[in-house]
Amino acid sequence: MRIFRLLALALALGTLTSACAPALSEETQEIITTPQEQSMTIRITVGSHVFKADIADSETGRAFIGKLPLTLDMSELNGNEKYCYGVSLPKADTYYASIAAGDLMLYSGSCLVLFYGPAGGFSYTRIGRLASTEGLKEALGTGRVNVSFAKE
Repeated sequence: MRIFRLLALALALGTLTSACAPALSEETQEIITTPQEQSMTIRITVGSHVFKADIADSETGRAFIGKLPLTLDMSELNGNEKYCYGVSLPKADTYYASIAAGDLMLYSGSCLVLFYGPAGGFSYTRIGRLASTEGLKEALGTGRVNVSFAKE
């Protein structure tokens, strides 16, 4: 009997609360319940070449944007990527069997990797992706290169 009274009271309070709340239009409800994506485009400069990249709307992407502007002396690895340790960001590693040219990734929580050729078989956290990779391989060249990352 006591449980019945508690349930009845909870139901009555729920009804009163919802009756007192202002009605929201469907449009307003959608705005409240749907996260709004913001444009997170950056500029990547290698010498005289400029590339645009779309940064993931994630904890890692937002943390990366917060570190910009940033110029890194990036090293060569495997003829398909440039990397630089010392860029610590939140990680949420996922195994990637396939990575494409233009992927901007975080390795091991502190290594920024810009792929200019296909790769795969390791765990990374995605930071973003270049809008176009046209001329990327030529711009990065072989060996070390300075790469600048800036807000658009």
